[in-house]
Amino acid sequence: MEQKEENVSAMALSLHPIVSCFIRCLGQRWNARLVRRGGMGVVALGLLTATAPARAQALTEDRVLLLYNSANADSAAVRDLYLAVHPGVLEFDLNDPALSPADPNDLGNITRAEYLSEIRAPLLAFLSTTLPTGEPLAEHVVAIATTRGLPARIMGLHEFQLWSGYSSLESELSLVQQDLTGAGPTPFDTTFEGAIDNPYHFLVGQSILSFDRTAIAQQKTFQLIGASAWQATDLTPGDIYLVCRLDSAPSATATALENIDALLQRSQSLAFDPNGVQALLDEYAPEFDQLDDDGGLFFPTNDDYDDTTSVLTSAGVETLHDETFNFVTGSELPDQTKPLIVLGTYGENHDINGWGANPPGPGTYISTYTNLHPACVFVSYESFNGNSIINGTPRSNQAQAMDFIAQGGSFTIAHVAEPFSFTVSDLEMLSQNLLVGSMTFAEAAYSAIPALSWQSTPIGDPLATVAFGSPSLPADLNGDGVVNGADLATLLTQWGTNGPADLNSDGVVNGADLATLLTNWTL
Repeated sequence: MEQKEENVSAMALSLHPIVSCFIRCLGQRWNARLVRRGGMGVVALGLLTATAPARAQALTEDRVLLLYNSANADSAAVRDLYLAVHPGVLEFDLNDPALSPADPNDLGNITRAEYLSEIRAPLLAFLSTTLPTGEPLAEHVVAIATTRGLPARIMGLHEFQLWSGYSSLESELSLVQQDLTGAGPTPFDTTFEGAIDNPYHFLVGQSILSFDRTAIAQQKTFQLIGASAWQATDLTPGDIYLVCRLDSAPSATATALENIDALLQRSQSLAFDPNGVQALLDEYAPEFDQLDDDGGLFFPTNDDYDDTTSVLTSAGVETLHDETFNFVTGSELPDQTKPLIVLGTYGENHDINGWGANPPGPGTYISTYTNLHPACVFVSYESFNGNSIINGTPRSNQAQAMDFIAQGGSFTIAHVAEPFSFTVSDLEMLSQNLLVGSMTFAEAAYSAIPALSWQSTPIGDPLATVAFGSPSLPADLNGDGVVNGADLATLLTQWGTNGPADLNSDGVVNGADLATLLTNWTL
């Protein structure tokens, strides 16, 4: 981040390590948040192995709404690409030339007034209709897929304050049913300013379809907590939409649309053998202030990289959790034969105040990780790693998320404006719910995102899932190439949970999974 931006206010609490200690102090109130979500089957501080309730039916194509703008060539093209792999999704065309300005530098930004009139109003009108069955469309739709060519960031004031009026389009659409224009106490002019507590955050193995959606159009009561962020105690996971973007940067050998097509194609059949991959979580020496264990407000103060390491190593994934000042490039990974399944990094913040090594290149460090698994997940503790979604260019040398997709990864959550370290998405939840729990990306992404109406943009197919284990031997739970007594023992120890032995992804390890294992038994 640029120094002049870092010093805008002592309340900025940006990803700069100097201020992150203050965030951690505020975070001591997170226990009340966990109490409010009692019974969610999660042990605090990353012990994500507790029994979770059985999942409802899987998220299906007909519960996804594809939002696009036929007046924009890229958006229309992505619409066609998505329908080719998911022909059963619903779709809504904004058909608005005003959302596709001639100047590409203006394409990614939209004013609050423009968002309300040109996106929210027509979308709400569409969602207010009913299906032939009589079911309200607002309740039936669960996830929304946005496209390249739509605006990426809603503009506002006070970017480096807790009362920032900036938001990503996707994050704002998650609460599209809520009227956030009401007045707020000073310095919050309105409810849309500042972060809003995400009720789906930090839940393990709970399908979004297990929550009642009949009240989604009812207005909730938002209150400011500790003069810092918003919370509505009557807002449940059934009251939000899971909004993901279909986008990519161009690369040296392919256009952005070609890279989006490649993303969608590989996302239809993702699986990984835990013994055949590795993970990298790159921070710096623990005696110095660290970004990934910052909490704040009522957001959990868990140590993200420590907890992610626990999840991955328990699942059998070789994981390098680097706590030195060295910036670990792809050539420094311990096993050059194994592709990366998880990449967590401080990125361009790794050398803040000279505490860590400077990443190679001006915002191009992602290019050193040349061996990405198709199901790779990437999250970085950087303020502007999604800036290229807006206008194709970096900001403070940060624009890695779109490059990651172009390089062959499939899942990332980027930032279109200053998020502050305590709202960076949790890699532990993506690892647990997406990679180990085989939930859809839409569900896993929003279980990882602490705040709504804020800066996060999930990029990837919302319907994509990742099978845990060899695709040819789905019941090979330990990845040794055979299905035998060792795998049976693993399944039995996970009986009744939603662990990796949940072979049919119905949310619980039971007799159906045992039948699958026995069917695949190696003779």
